[in-house]
Amino acid sequence: MSDIEAVLFDMDGVLYAYDFENRLNLLSDALGVPTPDIKEKIFSSGWEDKSDNGDIGVDEYIAGISERLGVDVTLRQWVAARKWAMAPEPMMLDLARQLSESHQIALLTNNGRMLFDHIDEVAPELRPLFGERLFVSGVHGFNKERAEGFVSILDHLGWDAATTLFVDDSPRYISQADEAGLVTHLFVGIEGLRVRLGQLGLT
Repeated sequence: MSDIEAVLFDMDGVLYAYDFENRLNLLSDALGVPTPDIKEKIFSSGWEDKSDNGDIGVDEYIAGISERLGVDVTLRQWVAARKWAMAPEPMMLDLARQLSESHQIALLTNNGRMLFDHIDEVAPELRPLFGERLFVSGVHGFNKERAEGFVSILDHLGWDAATTLFVDDSPRYISQADEAGLVTHLFVGIEGLRVRLGQLGLT
């Protein structure tokens, strides 16, 4: 019998394919701004991190993007680029559903309020699957950049680190979860995850 009682999933790169370069290209086409400028001025400048940390709201986030890029940017353009840079991974979503029949599951993604407010548009499969256990760092304050973020979300859920499996494709986030005492799996594909689940007695 497995000691694991709960599974915490990442979104991008695990339950959803996410093509960041495609997102940049979509934004470039919509705004008439070169992709290197968008990447540098928004995603590498720390502005996106402010959103992920919950330091700024959606209106300030979009206004700051317009200011930094020197063009008028709408929320609709930013949401649309996010949506079309993502695609559900049906086999992974099915695996999460199967696990939910015998274990508690939750999702934690490092993103801002914009994604949370539009989650039913950009990722409609998630809310039916995770319900109220769908957490976004910029809204709920649980940031995967820090071990304290994992401690906080486990306290919120009433889960024990030693019996919680965390699945993510980022080595950096895995290291923070390890520090917080969670059981972890660095995701590189569904077959590897199935092997890991078998080792843990979850299949």
